[in-house]
Amino acid sequence: MDKTAYGMRMQDLAGVERPTVAEIVEALALVGECLAEDAKAAGDGFAVVCEAATKARDLAAAVACAGFHAKHVRELPAVTADQIRELVRRSAVSTDDKLFVDAVGLGSATTEAIAKRLGVLLALKPGVYVISQSWGFGQVREIDSFYGKVIIDFDGKKGHAMSLSVAGQSLDVAGEEHLLTRWKRDPEAIRALAEKDPAEIVRLALRSFGPMPIQRLQERLETIGIVAPGKWKAFWEPARRGLKADKKQPVEIPAKRTDPLRLLDAEEDFGAAWLRVFAKTRDIKAILDGVTALLQENGGTLPDSYRDTVRDRLAFALKGADRTDYPRYAQVALLLRDIGLSTPEERAKQVERLTEKEYEDDRLDHLDHAVKGLSARDVTSLIRFILEVAPDKKAQILAHVERFASVALGATLDALVGDDDATALVQKLLRRKGSPVPTLVVWAFRHYPLAADPDEAPARAKKTAKAKAALDKPAAKDWPLPPLNELITQAVHIVEHRHTGEALRMRNALQAFFDNPTWLRRACAMLTPFERQVLFERVQASASGDWDAASRRNVLVRMARDFPELAQFRRSERLPQERQHLTSERSLAAYRLAYDHLINVEIPANAKDIATARSYGDLRENAEYQFARDHQRVLLGRQDEMDRTLKALKPTAFEGVPCETVAPGTKVTLRAADGQTLAYTILGELDRDETLGIISSRSRLADLLIGKAVGAQVELPAERGVRAATITAIEPPDAAVRAWLAEIPTEYKPAND
Repeated sequence: MDKTAYGMRMQDLAGVERPTVAEIVEALALVGECLAEDAKAAGDGFAVVCEAATKARDLAAAVACAGFHAKHVRELPAVTADQIRELVRRSAVSTDDKLFVDAVGLGSATTEAIAKRLGVLLALKPGVYVISQSWGFGQVREIDSFYGKVIIDFDGKKGHAMSLSVAGQSLDVAGEEHLLTRWKRDPEAIRALAEKDPAEIVRLALRSFGPMPIQRLQERLETIGIVAPGKWKAFWEPARRGLKADKKQPVEIPAKRTDPLRLLDAEEDFGAAWLRVFAKTRDIKAILDGVTALLQENGGTLPDSYRDTVRDRLAFALKGADRTDYPRYAQVALLLRDIGLSTPEERAKQVERLTEKEYEDDRLDHLDHAVKGLSARDVTSLIRFILEVAPDKKAQILAHVERFASVALGATLDALVGDDDATALVQKLLRRKGSPVPTLVVWAFRHYPLAADPDEAPARAKKTAKAKAALDKPAAKDWPLPPLNELITQAVHIVEHRHTGEALRMRNALQAFFDNPTWLRRACAMLTPFERQVLFERVQASASGDWDAASRRNVLVRMARDFPELAQFRRSERLPQERQHLTSERSLAAYRLAYDHLINVEIPANAKDIATARSYGDLRENAEYQFARDHQRVLLGRQDEMDRTLKALKPTAFEGVPCETVAPGTKVTLRAADGQTLAYTILGELDRDETLGIISSRSRLADLLIGKAVGAQVELPAERGVRAATITAIEPPDAAVRAWLAEIPTEYKPAND
């Protein structure tokens, strides 16, 4: 760009008495262009723009500066986050602006959070469409400035009142071009577009929701109603052809279905101008993407005229990712190796960094962090790279088998196929009694070769060829797996116990195997009659609350149907009925708000704490980092628990509950042996209020009372042993409890408030 013209434009802006928002946005665009060529001049220019935004006295201008700062924070050291916060504070002139600024938590929020939250709040006007992670798609009805709330008509709940602080954190604005907005306004036009130009529907979905795998795209379009169930293939094939043919609006279509579709910029011209801009690039991801695109353009080879510039930028990226972003560090190291720009000594140093332990007495090392952000292909390449450079690291890699997530585990085993030590370890872990490794058992299930189903009709077999191919997937070469009955026993042990995090996902994957009739039939066919009987009785005897009764019952029914001789082992008594998980609308709403706060506030804040702690240096002596990581494990465990609870719970008003016996939704009065009268109202699983005598249906006291009639003798828990009492009355909840139930919270409050 013309530096003289740039400097003059900044001078002109500094002289404007009260710039408009449009002028501020235009100037920020010029600063962005300057960043690629002269970071110092860009930083000086950004300072000028921020000063001009202060004079503009317009919150939208300050938000634009905050968003620019968040995007280029590393390249703009001359302007601090505190200065951006002060700019935002001084730009809030109107009452509504001040209300919005107070709602975003200006004192502690990052510039990225400030820009995002204020951008949402400024866009909230009556008629605007929004998306909530918890409530779905909705339309703003009004802004209540007096109470600091926004009233939204969601598809599932009309007139929902949401505090501005929650709205700024949890809502996304669906603009006029958003797919959901266009669908809401004119569904027939979107259906016609899907018929005429399915590729444009895909681009519209990616612009609206961001990058996503093909399966997720299918789920979204089918859920909205744009693609009818069962019609995906007829939609996707012409869409894929259209996307590949259109070079003006390119979309990256990955080879793997699990990788995301992405919108790309127009086709790049890798000439001298591109090289000049690339030479100034400071963003690590942009550097990696640029080199990857350059290699693709040149058939995988790096032109000699580009080598020095590419080496310089990759060295910069490697240094920038060192000790702060291990997945990127690994990607840069692999790329340097693949294009021949690193020496053996440099590769040895990179491997040492990637396998360095965080603490002398801790099993965690940098490899744990690296693989979490890599694709399966990159993990496989990384493991082979480490073993190629430092074969003595094999024992350290094998120590990760138990704790790697599913993708990293599979990729690691792909890299270690045929290794005797790895084979012995896999065998040992798969046969370990009492504490199986969920990720490894799932891996074994996915690779176990099942015999073809002899009862499957030829026509059906042809129709389900793709599904059969997945079931018939051969075991990984040179991976001798234990007998199928041993693996199934391990799987049952996992399914019937509670888990969190990755183990919970693996438990759900194993239950999906048992819930698949075809897999279950073919797996049982490979067992001996005695092994089938043992499995049948094992499933029947499982009393775990985590493997729900309906699923276990279906497994037993299918096994008895496919192998009639098992019916004789069916217990005569009925299987226990699945217990309903009920709670009040009040408590469920509060729980949802707490879940929103966890997802949108606590977990992102913890991620920021981890990133900040990483910047302090050596992780082996970094107590802040260790504390933040420990807290992350607690938060993710709580997320899994709350997610499972929300899926299971159903709201109820507790109306019309019979009062013949004590049950959830009744008030029970008792007279203790000492003459004292006690009263409790039993409601749902999340309901409790000590002052009103409301107790949860899951409490120990409720368990003692439920099912009892008037006159029944009970022993209540007391400070010293038990306390005898007699039930004297069973009634509906009183007026105070009914009033309590009617108070639906609209904003998050900590549990100790």
